[in-house]
Amino acid sequence: MTIFVVAIGSLGIAGIPGTATMAASVGLSGVGMGAQFGMVSPILAIDPIIDMPRTMINVTGSLTNALVVDKMMGNLNLDDYNDMSLNTLDSKANKESAEK
Repeated sequence: MTIFVVAIGSLGIAGIPGTATMAASVGLSGVGMGAQFGMVSPILAIDPIIDMPRTMINVTGSLTNALVVDKMMGNLNLDDYNDMSLNTLDSKANKESAEK
């Protein structure tokens, strides 16, 4: 039952920074331990500090996954990927318009 409650509760909050508190409250109240939520208040004080690296790891993982899938499907242009002059979309548009 606990796994079901946490899985359903996490569907609506995935990808939103700072929602670990909501996930904890949904999980605790879903299994009848809502009164115990006050015991996690020391964790809530440091959660923003913990949440920043957790978000960084999630973003890095998503970027890595996108690159791996792109490479496996043959869509990754390594010349553009390694070209440091194309670090923004603006510079790429300016380079294409200059070539015309």
